[in-house]
Amino acid sequence: MKTIETLVMGPFLTNTYLVKEDGHCLIIDPASNPRRIMEHVGECKVDAILLTHGHFDHIGAVDTLKKKLNCDIYISKEDEEMIYDAQKNASFMVKPFILESKVRHYHNEHTIHSFHFEVLSTPGHTKGSVCIIMDDFIFCGDTVFKNGVGRCDLYGGSYSQIKNSIENIKKLEKDYILYPGHDESTTLLSELENNPYFQN
Repeated sequence: MKTIETLVMGPFLTNTYLVKEDGHCLIIDPASNPRRIMEHVGECKVDAILLTHGHFDHIGAVDTLKKKLNCDIYISKEDEEMIYDAQKNASFMVKPFILESKVRHYHNEHTIHSFHFEVLSTPGHTKGSVCIIMDDFIFCGDTVFKNGVGRCDLYGGSYSQIKNSIENIKKLEKDYILYPGHDESTTLLSELENNPYFQN
């Protein structure tokens, strides 16, 4: 049975998620503080690091974790450029930062050990933002927040695209639990009923 741990990391209170099952783990959006992340990984084998998008506050621990774990890192093809460019990943606003690690690109579906997930392209917050759909959960990055959506005024952002992405999310046929990049979790049904950006 899968378990999900939420670590709130860094000055922007970014949610880093650890998905565990049968001694294996996926790390989603390792924002900062790799030592704390590793403490929560414990004895699990980390099979991959998954990134929902390329902003600096979601990738700060990637290089250190890569060196420790030697696991694959996944990001959308469209957002790969961001992690190697401090202007595009918005770190120039705080402290310029880029990754050294090489990454792989998502396909529509992946199976990594016992973890099977779909990758839904949800541009708008960035060009290559994705939602990771796994069982009854969606890790939605900064595409959807409880009663809101991600900002669209940084590099690659587009309000028209995020509205279109929300329309695609509304078509999903289950009441998924939504795990956003910031703030508390919610459900798809709750957002359909209460999120103004989900209203027609």
